[in-house]
Amino acid sequence: MATPRLRQLKRFEIPLLVTLKTYQRAWLRDDVVAGLTVCLVMIPSVIAYAELLNLPPVTGLYAALAASVGYALFASSRHVIAGPDAAICLLAGTSIAPLAGGDVVRTAVLAAELALLSGGVLLLAARLHLGAMADLLSRPVLIGYLNGASLVLVSTQLGKLFGLDLGGEEFFLILHGLWQGLRDTHLPTLWLGLGLIGALVVMGWRAPRVPGALAVSALAIVVALVVDLQAAGVSMVNAVPGGLPMPTLPAAVLADITALAPAAVAIAFLTFSDGILLAQTFADKNRYEVDANQELVALGVGNLVAGVLQGFPVSASQSRSAVVDGAGGRTQVAQLVAAAGLLLFLLLFTGLIALLPKVALGAILIVTALRMLEVASLTQLYRIDRRDFWLAVVVMVSILVAGVVPGIILGMLLSLIGVLVEISRPRDAVLSRLTRDGKFHDLDQNEPDAQTIPGLLVYRLYAPLIFANARHVIGRLRELVDTADHPLKWVIIDAQAITDMDLTAAQRFAELCRDLADEGIAIKIADVPRPFREEMSRIGLIDVLGQDAFYLSVKVAVEAYLRRYPELATPPLSHPHTVSPHKDGP
Repeated sequence: MATPRLRQLKRFEIPLLVTLKTYQRAWLRDDVVAGLTVCLVMIPSVIAYAELLNLPPVTGLYAALAASVGYALFASSRHVIAGPDAAICLLAGTSIAPLAGGDVVRTAVLAAELALLSGGVLLLAARLHLGAMADLLSRPVLIGYLNGASLVLVSTQLGKLFGLDLGGEEFFLILHGLWQGLRDTHLPTLWLGLGLIGALVVMGWRAPRVPGALAVSALAIVVALVVDLQAAGVSMVNAVPGGLPMPTLPAAVLADITALAPAAVAIAFLTFSDGILLAQTFADKNRYEVDANQELVALGVGNLVAGVLQGFPVSASQSRSAVVDGAGGRTQVAQLVAAAGLLLFLLLFTGLIALLPKVALGAILIVTALRMLEVASLTQLYRIDRRDFWLAVVVMVSILVAGVVPGIILGMLLSLIGVLVEISRPRDAVLSRLTRDGKFHDLDQNEPDAQTIPGLLVYRLYAPLIFANARHVIGRLRELVDTADHPLKWVIIDAQAITDMDLTAAQRFAELCRDLADEGIAIKIADVPRPFREEMSRIGLIDVLGQDAFYLSVKVAVEAYLRRYPELATPPLSHPHTVSPHKDGP
């Protein structure tokens, strides 16, 4: 348990420094082993991810180094590893490509700008304490995004696999280009790519603890050393300059910022929603707490540093975080060790990258994309909720047709529309008394033991009463009153699920109360939650209804009704007792 002094330190210091103040020497070995392991695992992956943005492979190393340092300093999670992510890189690449026009230098500038913009959005969200905004990206939207992004990612690597220049980033145009160019397939490249894909699949199946990307990269380099792949026409990765990246701020152009803004917001949403879910998963497993707002800060800083160090947008990595946890990592010191390993690689070993065939990077990305597919989740949605299933399908198809960013924006809009529809047409029920226990329940219409009391309607609303649903709910109550089997004397509203009421709804409700009072029907409210009661008090509805209109429960309200109209009791009330109005009221 954190002491008050430690909590105070956390408020004013960088989280990693707070960790170091309580760091135990026994943790160091575990953190060093975990850090070196994840460094070896990430190098081939981040090089491949740079290809998704049409950037030189070294920029993947720059982005990984920046994310490792920036995130580690400010994260509340002890295990999450930040860096380039396939889905985020694909989103960034598809947003940048139309603006860059194939110019590698301009692509690099736009990628850095997008990282800075995404980091700025994340930090702004942290400043405004908007961590809960990530919930707007619902699970069906995420499933549709992952499936659509996976298929687009596979399509972008087909050119490398078949040894063809397919060009473009659009899914169906790439497939059309592949169909047209199949006869020109470069067979040595195809066979090498299929072999590497097969090796990755087999390792994932038979040896899941082996870092497949690293093993396949090493295998491809060995093949390149033994066989002259370039002479056979296999494309190789260009030579990568060694050394460290120079901190640079890209020259911002207003037109570029405006064009990249939607992608920056989408990346921020995806980055944080995935990041906090990952952080909470490892925190629960290892029994510590994470701060959602602090994760926003850490991911924001990681993206800002990536932009300054000539990188591109970064996110939390599920696979690398799992590697650190599995290797026994204890704190973010492991990520700093990984950053040190990246520095060493940049200084001494970048020459190895030039021995990699491009199809090896394509194979890594294709298998990564296939593992991103959420087919099982889509099937589960179909079984459980058809509306969510079709939302996921619409997002997936829109990504394939219109692109990643429009697909995500459409999915978010559809999610919000679905929420508004749900709020505007909330579920409700007319409660009936169950003869077995004498209590009121939301019963099936065919329940044989259901019993109603003449002159009494007991109504339950399963939602707050606000402007969006006020007209519907008041109309529903009016309809129930008008179609009742017997002339009504009381309407009891079971308010246990009504947590709020705004001014628009209050005005409509007050009008209904007056109209029913003119007809000789009284409205009573039972089981009022405190937030609802306080809101009614502020609005003045308690004065309109009167203190005697409120009851502690439906049971107490019904007993009061039967005392008032004993001739309507079915069966008659056997032992009536008096409940004083002030005890029934709020």
